[in-house]
Amino acid sequence: MFKKISFYTVAFVSIVSFVNAGSQSSSDNTAKIAIVVNKDVITAQDIADRISLVLLTSGMENTPQNRDSITPQIRKSLVDERIQLQTAKEQKIIVADVEIQNALENISKDNNMTAAQMTEMFKQRGVPIKTLEDRLRAQIAWSRAIRDAFTGMVHVTEADIDDALNKAQQDKDKDQYEVLEIFLRLDQANQENSVLKETRKIYDQLKNGASFRVMARQFSQSTSSINGGYIGWLVKGKIDPAIQTAVEKLAVGTFSEPVRVGMGYKIVFLKDHRKAGAASYGETKISYRQVYIPVSDPITEETQQRVEAHIQELHKISNCEKLSAKAKEFGYRCEVSPKAPLNAMPEGLQALFHTVKPGQCLKPIRTEDHMLVTMVCSREEAAVKLPTRLEIKDMLEQEKFSKLANREFNKLRSVAFIDEKGIGQSAVPATPLKKTQIVGPKDAIKGVAAAG
Repeated sequence: MFKKISFYTVAFVSIVSFVNAGSQSSSDNTAKIAIVVNKDVITAQDIADRISLVLLTSGMENTPQNRDSITPQIRKSLVDERIQLQTAKEQKIIVADVEIQNALENISKDNNMTAAQMTEMFKQRGVPIKTLEDRLRAQIAWSRAIRDAFTGMVHVTEADIDDALNKAQQDKDKDQYEVLEIFLRLDQANQENSVLKETRKIYDQLKNGASFRVMARQFSQSTSSINGGYIGWLVKGKIDPAIQTAVEKLAVGTFSEPVRVGMGYKIVFLKDHRKAGAASYGETKISYRQVYIPVSDPITEETQQRVEAHIQELHKISNCEKLSAKAKEFGYRCEVSPKAPLNAMPEGLQALFHTVKPGQCLKPIRTEDHMLVTMVCSREEAAVKLPTRLEIKDMLEQEKFSKLANREFNKLRSVAFIDEKGIGQSAVPATPLKKTQIVGPKDAIKGVAAAG
C-alpha cells in the first residue's frame, strides 16, 4: 500500500527534493562555540546540522529564509537536550548503541528503507546521521531519567483501572478525539510574547508542509514529543476548554492555530474522531483499486488530451470490477488493495477517503511517473469497543508523568547556567533528580525505542 502513493507515506516527504542551499558554513564559523550549557558546549556546527536534519525530515524547503526561521527553535531545543542529557548522566543512565540502532531501524522501516539506506541518503544530502542519533539519545535518556528517579511515586491500581473502564463505558456516548500536540511552555511570565511568536513560527511551518510528527519530536516540550506528539483519546467535556474548542473545529487530518493553555501554548492535530455511540473514523475498513496511467514530463498536448479523456471515462464508472476492465482496455495497470482500517493507512491518504463512498473515484493524483485514479470498492463501519485495561493503565500513567516531567524540567532549566554568547567561565552541573521529585512510566513513553 505504501509504495502506491509514496508521497503520502513517509515522514521524509521532501527527501528527493532536498537541496543543501544555505547549509554550508566555513569551518572557522561552525567550530565556534555558540552556547554554553553548564559544562557542555553547543557549537555552530551542531546548530547547522540540526537545522539541516529538521528541514530534511519535516518537508520544509531548505532555503536561507527557512533556516533563519527555525534557528531560534533549534537553539532552544539543543539547550533543552543538553540539560536532559546532563540530568541522565547524573543518574548514571547510559543509552546503549543498540537502542539507537533499533530506533533508527524503526524510523527507516516507516520510510520504506533500511537503516543502511537511510544513513547513505543522509550522507548524500550532507546531513550527518549523528545529529539524528543525538536527538534520539536525548529523548531516550530523559525518559529513562524520569522513570528511574520516580518509579515508585505513581501507582495505577486495579481500582483505578476499573473506575476508568466505567467512565469509558459512560463516555462511549460522547464525542471523543484522538489528538497529537506540539507544546511550548512558558518558563517565566514575561515570556508570553516570545513563546507565542515561536509557536506561530511552527504553525506557519506546518502550513507550509512540515510534518506534524517531526516538528513535535523536534520542538515540543511535552513528554509526548518522543511519540511524535501523540497524547491519545480525549473525551468531550473532560478536556481543557480551550483545547476542546480547537479540536471541535478540526477535520480529521488537520491542525489548530496556537492555543493558550495553563503552562504555555499548544498546536493540536486531530488524528481521529469518534462520534457519540459510534466507532472511530479510523477503524472504518475500506478496500480500493488504483489505475496507473503513465505520464512523463514534458507531456505533449496529444498525450494530455488522451489521458484526460481516459480519466473522464474511468470516473463515469461506479463499480470496481468494471474499473479494472476499463483499465485493461486502455492498457493500464490496475492494482487491488485488500480491506484495511483507515488508521493503518498514511494520514494523507486517510483524509482523501474521508467522505468517499463505494463506487466513487477520488480526484486524480499525480506522482512522478503516473496519474493515479483511485476508486473505493467497499466500506465497512467498525463496531464500538472499549479500551483494554493495559491501554487504560498506560493512559493514566501518561497523564501523571507528563505533568510532573514538565514541572521538574522547568526547575532544572531555571538553575542551569546558559550562556548564549558562548563566553564566561562559571558553570554549574545540572541538578540531579531526586527520588522524591518526579515520576516516569515503566518505559517513560511506550515504544520509546521506535520513536524518531
